[in-house]
Amino acid sequence: MAIITWKSCYETGNATFDAEHRALVHALNALYEAMREKRGDEALVPLLSTLNLYIRKHFQHEEEAMLQYHYPGMEPHIKAHRSFKNTVNDFQEQVLTGYGGLSTDVYKYLREWLLNHIVKTDGRFGEFLREKDIYDCGPPLL
Repeated sequence: MAIITWKSCYETGNATFDAEHRALVHALNALYEAMREKRGDEALVPLLSTLNLYIRKHFQHEEEAMLQYHYPGMEPHIKAHRSFKNTVNDFQEQVLTGYGGLSTDVYKYLREWLLNHIVKTDGRFGEFLREKDIYDCGPPLL
């Protein structure tokens, strides 16, 4: 487990979505740093709150673009977003009710899900947008 270093393979080709993804990765890296400093559990409350806000805005932004451009892979993509939001909400509820020792589990889950989702699922959407000569959907919402 380590800090996430942004790589070109995480790029979707859409500057707006890439900037939003970088913000999500930055939030994850802040959790990792807190874990290294033995403050992981105390860092989870603000991180999960921020992450919930970020993902709602980012997912809404992506989903609006999918609708606007009639993305054929929209349904499973949105389903993946819903599942992720539910899991983040579950983590947040556990932390708010005093369940401790979750920082490593949360970090591992978020890291694996986000990087996999960005590279594979968002990568396919980015490819679709490039094929349609759509390179940006407005300023980042985060």
